[in-house]
Amino acid sequence: MLILEELYLGDVRPSERSFKRNTPYAKALDNLVKVGDELTDTLTEKQKEMFEDYMTAQWELNVPTDCETFIYALRLAAKIILDILTDGQMKEI
Repeated sequence: MLILEELYLGDVRPSERSFKRNTPYAKALDNLVKVGDELTDTLTEKQKEMFEDYMTAQWELNVPTDCETFIYALRLAAKIILDILTDGQMKEI
């Protein structure tokens, strides 16, 4: 199946990647969860609600930012491929 077909059918979801254990990312994620749990254990119910609202606002900011980064990276990769295929003769698009 072509990658474009997989993308159209929803079989390719760049935002839903898995990761391997014992990598720097996995260790950082484990630490984030641990510190987050320790923090929320010290908060009052009102503070927990405020922290949850903060985390939601942060997520709402990250989604469009991550999307823009993905689009930029994909466009950059396409430009690199065009430059390679045209031996540098492709004009800026």
